[in-house]
Parts: sequence; structure tokens; C-alpha cells
Amino acid sequence: MGSNSTSQLSAATALAQLLAEYPELPTAEWRIGSIIPTLEAFLFGDMSELAAYAEVLGGSVRAAESTYTLYDREMRRHVLTTVWRDVPVEVSVALPVAAAAVSA
Repeated sequence: MGSNSTSQLSAATALAQLLAEYPELPTAEWRIGSIIPTLEAFLFGDMSELAAYAEVLGGSVRAAESTYTLYDREMRRHVLTTVWRDVPVEVSVALPVAAAAVSA
């Protein structure tokens, strides 16, 4: 098994452990990076769901500087960046800019 496969296995193991140990975390769409074995998750919720991950994983939440338009709504991505079991993790949620300002 190559080093990239081993790294991906480490990331997959870390994800399995996270979900087994914290089944109450909000549902997310997960992927493991193919070049750099980073765990990446996208939430289809709000800042409270991102906060739930931050409470468990630690790390820092940052709002993207740029915005984008989706279905005529101005959106901004908010990202939690941390490390879990020696694996880099990025959990993000996209929110309408007005909703994010209210949540902050």
C-alpha cells in the first residue's frame, strides 16, 4: 500500500472514530482529499451546526472574505479548521450573508 493510501486510511479511520464517538453531531457530507488526506465536511444547516463541530473538535471558525451568488442570494462560506487524531479537518457551511450577520 502506498503512502497516500495509508494516509487516506488514517483519515478514514479518524472519521469513523469521530462519528462513532459523537453520533449526536449534525449530519454532514464528508470527503477525504485524494492528494492531501484532509477530512472535509459540508453542512446543510446553520451556524449552530458548525458550532456543534467546533465544540467537539476545537479549532477556529472563519468567514470567507469573498461572497458568491446562489439562486439570487448573496452567500458566504464559514469554515471550521482543526485537527482530529492527527488528520487536518475542515467543516464548512454556506449561509446567506444577511443570516450570517444575524447569527454572529
